[in-house]
Amino acid sequence: MSSTRQIVFIDGVGGKRYMRGKFVRYFERRGYTVRYFDYRVSSQPLDEIKKNLIEFLSSVARAGAYHAVGYSFGGVLLRSLNVQLREHNLQPERVVLLASPLRASRLASRLRDWKIYRAMTGECGQFAADEDCMNKVPMLDIPTAHVYGTWPWLGAFGLFFGFGLPHDGMVAADEAIPSSLALSVPISASHAFIPSNDAALKAIEQCLTVHQLTTCVNHAR
Repeated sequence: MSSTRQIVFIDGVGGKRYMRGKFVRYFERRGYTVRYFDYRVSSQPLDEIKKNLIEFLSSVARAGAYHAVGYSFGGVLLRSLNVQLREHNLQPERVVLLASPLRASRLASRLRDWKIYRAMTGECGQFAADEDCMNKVPMLDIPTAHVYGTWPWLGAFGLFFGFGLPHDGMVAADEAIPSSLALSVPISASHAFIPSNDAALKAIEQCLTVHQLTTCVNHAR
């Protein structure tokens, strides 16, 4: 089992403290030091956010090994820094990408020209909608699991795309896993509340602690 006792939670676009509060309490009760990284997408350029994240992870790494949970666009940010993290020996021991799109988001692509969407999501929202940009973000070269939502709730995604494919209201299942062979755990939860979902928290914990990451899928289901 992993002995690492630090967890970094990298928030998504529009993330709120109350959405991750249960996550923090859950892992702190289990002896972890939980630190979180958030940002202001409406006013911060993407390059500034990435620079701040590198500095943040550098400070975490100085305290010892750590795991990372990248929620939604937070997972995109983490993946975009893979090369720099490896070069500076700052990579996490294990990663869970939580409801995090691996390719251009259908919903973001649909909304990208809406003024309210642009104002609320800034450069991050445009990046998530751009197929070329998202395709250039590398996959992580460290043990990684994918926990994603499949909630039978209409949500913003369902309003535009219906129920033809599983989704969590914002991110489709096929956007959150790289392939059918990926280490992945579907959770019956909506996008906004998956960080506080009991089944998701259990799945994340198991993926961070089992001896071999490949066993977390069977354990969590």
